[in-house]
Amino acid sequence: MVVDTLYDDRDPMVVQVGNGDLLLSWFQIDWTVRPWVCPAVLVARSTDGGTTWGEPVGVGSAMVDHQTDEVWRSFRAGHIVAHGQILELPNGELLAPVYGVFPGDSAHSASVVRSTDGGLTWPAAGEVVLGRKPDTEYLEPVLTLLPGGQVVALLRTDEEAMLVRSDDNGLSWSPPEPSGLHASSADTLTLSDGAVLLAYGDVSKRFNPGRPTVATVIREPLGRWDQDPLHLIIDTGQDTWDQSNPAVVELSGDQLLIITYDIFTREIIGELLPRAALT
Repeated sequence: MVVDTLYDDRDPMVVQVGNGDLLLSWFQIDWTVRPWVCPAVLVARSTDGGTTWGEPVGVGSAMVDHQTDEVWRSFRAGHIVAHGQILELPNGELLAPVYGVFPGDSAHSASVVRSTDGGLTWPAAGEVVLGRKPDTEYLEPVLTLLPGGQVVALLRTDEEAMLVRSDDNGLSWSPPEPSGLHASSADTLTLSDGAVLLAYGDVSKRFNPGRPTVATVIREPLGRWDQDPLHLIIDTGQDTWDQSNPAVVELSGDQLLIITYDIFTREIIGELLPRAALT
């Protein structure tokens, strides 16, 4: 057991960084207040392959560092959530993607928080906004490091998912641009040939009235992400009403593992397939 608090500790994400340490990130929900709030995103470290874990540290953000009693009682104020994995940059620094509500806002914004000490601290001063508009919900940022060093963030919105890009290790970002995909709860993986494998819950209604998990290979990730045909790679795509939070892994032997969670059947669904199946 890594953590079990009085809050609802959920959506854990694990990443192994260059020195071999494991970083586990998650967020919390406090259901005891109305409206309910998400008070923290936390990161714990293991230096022994996951056998033991250190005390978690909080990810700082202007979304939560302004908390007052009045703010806490307003809708979703002080709200901070994590969805995507922490990303290690070529210079060894780390970016934690988060989203939540800044003071005075009514819509969610997405940002990254930087750690320059290997994840020991995540100061709010290291936060950079990815997307923030009064009439747009920017949710579930997912970070992808491309072979040339560009970092791409995929942001879920109420409509089409948006892309923002950074060519300076996340210090500055381009304005959001359409991805061409109606993606939610996404996960990405840069493959050994430089392409990006993207798995996500599709909300376009193209495949069925619900949200099936689909996947596509973005062969030219510096351009728009909808140039290649979409491939339905989870067998339950015709029957499911809602699948969420897929994860993708490239295995040895040129194989890919894609897993997803079906909310209504309460099943973890996985598919092991050769890399050639997505070409």
